[in-house]
This record gives sequence, C-alpha cells and structure tokens, in this order.
Amino acid sequence: MLLAQGHRYTVRAVRNRVWATAVIIAVAMVVTGVLAGCSDSSRGSASSSRLLHLGSADDSALRVMAEIYAGALRDVGAPVADDMARGDDTALLDEMDRARVDLFPAFSGELLTSLAPKSTVTSSDEVYDELNRSLPQGVSVGDATPVSATPQVFVATSLAQSSNVTDLSECGRLPEGLPVVVVGRPQPADMAVFAAQGCRFGAVESVGSAREVIARVGTAQAVGVVTALDAAVAIDPAAPQIQALRVPVPTQQDAGQTPATPTTTSTPSAPSSQSPQSGPRAQNLVPVYRTAALTRSEVKQINRVAGEITTADLAELARRADAGTKPRDLAAGWLGEHGL
Repeated sequence: MLLAQGHRYTVRAVRNRVWATAVIIAVAMVVTGVLAGCSDSSRGSASSSRLLHLGSADDSALRVMAEIYAGALRDVGAPVADDMARGDDTALLDEMDRARVDLFPAFSGELLTSLAPKSTVTSSDEVYDELNRSLPQGVSVGDATPVSATPQVFVATSLAQSSNVTDLSECGRLPEGLPVVVVGRPQPADMAVFAAQGCRFGAVESVGSAREVIARVGTAQAVGVVTALDAAVAIDPAAPQIQALRVPVPTQQDAGQTPATPTTTSTPSAPSSQSPQSGPRAQNLVPVYRTAALTRSEVKQINRVAGEITTADLAELARRADAGTKPRDLAAGWLGEHGL
C-alpha cells in the first residue's frame, strides 16, 4: 500500500516536472516570439521611416537625370521622396552632410574642381579616381556614365573641310583671329589648353545659350566652345552642319596603334580618354550618394543606369523637358525602354 502510494507520488512528481518543463518551454517560446516581433517591428519601423531624398542642379538635363536615378531606385523597392532638392554641387553636398540629400547627379570634373582646386588631372579615369579620394567622408560616387559635358571646340563642317581640320591638334590650321563664341564667361584653363593645341582665336563673344553658340558657328564666321551635352541639346537637325574638333589620344600612338579615323557628324562625340595635355578636364556624369543611405542592391541599380544612358539620350530628354514635358514622365519612359 505504501509502495503504491509512493508510486503515485512518484508519478505525480514526474508529471509535475513535465508540466513545469512544458511551461518553461512555452514561456520561452512566447518570449522569443515577443522579442522577434519587437525586432521585426523595429526593422519595419526603421524601413517605413527611411526615405531617400534626391537633388539636382536647376538644369533640364540634370533634373531629368535625377528623376532617372529616382525611378531606377523605386524599381527595386527603395522609398524615394517625390520632392527634389535644388542647388549647385556645393549646396547639395552641404545638404548631404546634414542627411537631407542622399543622391544627386554631377559632372566629375566640375565636382573635382570645387573639392580640389589645385588638382591638375584631366583624363576621365584620373578625374574619377581623384574625385573618389577628394569626396567628404561618408560620400561616394557610383559608376561614371558616358554622358559628357567636356568643353569642345565646334566649327562649321564647311570650314573644317576647307581648312582640313578634324582634331583639336590641327586647330592652328583654322583662319587666325576667328571670334570664339561661348556661353557666359570662358574658363581660363580651357582656353589655355586650346591655345596650347595651336588654336589662334580672336575676340571672345559671350552669348546667353548654347543654341546661340551653335547658330553663330553655323555661319562659318566664328568658332564656338560649348560642352558636348549642351551642344547635343542645342543642335537643330535643320541648321547648317557643324562638328566638334576631336580630342587626340596620343597614348594610342605611344602604344604603337593607329588612331581611328575621325568621322564628320552634325552632333558632338564625347572624347573617351584624354591625355593631360590634349584637352580640357573630362566631365562625365556620375551619381554622388551618401554612402550609408543606399543598400548594396540600390547602388548596383544606379550603376546599371551607367550602362544604358548616353549623351544623345540625355540630350533628347533635356530637349523635351525644355519643351514642357515633366522630367519624371520623361524618366519613366526612358527607364521603361531600357528595362530599368
């Protein structure tokens, strides 16, 4: 009897222990679930509060480009604000320092000049590398696009043919003293490079737009200095044909290669890689972003844009923006065409 009673006590004790263990496991599972829920909640809260802010200069091409980057980011699920900050590179970098701007498009040479005024590099690769080293802490640049805003010398095709001129190195064959037409003020460094290549320009004529430069160049009574992108935006297919004097690439000859024969076109072509003495500082469009703001997949997405956009693409989009189409609509159309 006592054994049976003891047996009952033993069974009861075992049951009690099993029940206690089950309670402990259940409590642990509840606590784990609560902690996981809190963790997920905090991640969700952080994600929901995260909003990327983009900016650009007040320029048609750059406004469209900012919308292209914004649309590309939205396509991979990034939360992007609808509003766009406006300002020059310095102002946008200041806003980036305050975490009020997360990405903006800029031209590599201009940005490098503002960050490192004493820098002397000019080729695309050198400018990109030095820009990377000169950026403030916490700021990065994505892949450079082939979109070029490098200043170039433009002449009427008829003048180029009569003077047997195709490259900038042959600039000295042009008639001496031709007026040089620019938008605003000419950049002394650029003019010095042109002079070093033998250009014998006359008086400087300042006009208000690239379209006015192109019109004057088309008369064959003046040369023009304007960026490849601005020229592409301004050129009217019905206007007299003009062409850019191509920048020579001496490194090909140094390597024992034959330089490619330049072609004559009515639209500018961006020089690929310039030697330090051959032309002005390269100006390739790059995305500048706050390093901590973008995920790895988002950086990869904006870099995909560099493989698709061209100077001609952006010039056409900028022309349509000038005509009144909204930059965001233009960007959406371009992204759709290119699978972005």
